[in-house]
Amino acid sequence: MMVLTGGKLDLQGSVPKPSFYLVSNHLSYADIWVLSASLRATFVAKHDLKSWPIMGQAMKLIGIIFVNRTKKMDVSRVNKLISKELHSPRGLIVFPEGTTTLGNELKPYHSPLLEIPATQQFPVHSVLLHYEDKMEGGKSLFGSSYVPWWDDTSFAAHFINLLTKKGYIDRLSFSDQTWKDESRKKLTESIYQWSVIEYENLKKHAQ
Repeated sequence: MMVLTGGKLDLQGSVPKPSFYLVSNHLSYADIWVLSASLRATFVAKHDLKSWPIMGQAMKLIGIIFVNRTKKMDVSRVNKLISKELHSPRGLIVFPEGTTTLGNELKPYHSPLLEIPATQQFPVHSVLLHYEDKMEGGKSLFGSSYVPWWDDTSFAAHFINLLTKKGYIDRLSFSDQTWKDESRKKLTESIYQWSVIEYENLKKHAQ
């Protein structure tokens, strides 16, 4: 998918090695193949992705864990799966914003999917990703890239547009630190505060 859509990776910071638990901001379905190209990992993603044509089936085949965040019982089920996968030879990646965004700011991070690393005192890594269009120069940090998929545009229309553009640069900024806390809410808040500050720094350097 990286080759097909003209993506190019730019990695900064300390890229974690399995086993790891990583939280990431979320801009597009493209985030999954971008992070897959960078890391050996299993994803926790929203349940409606598995119904997508072609890509949904591909996600099932690579072992993505699907979660319905609107149902507390499903979050509990997924946390049990996370507990089993936590020390596997693959890392785990979650998107705590719970939805995709335009990219000009971070939405608050939700804490339920950090229950297991909090309970087990497992270190959590963080990454901030953003996109820069190769030709037009649009940047997701300023809400001007065509890669984020966050509005009512259909998946088919957005994907066709992605295929017909001239490519993009995937910039991933990994944290050099990790976080631990027995309280999932405090753990989530610490990571979010770091992420907000770092995101603003990324904006300053991108101007």
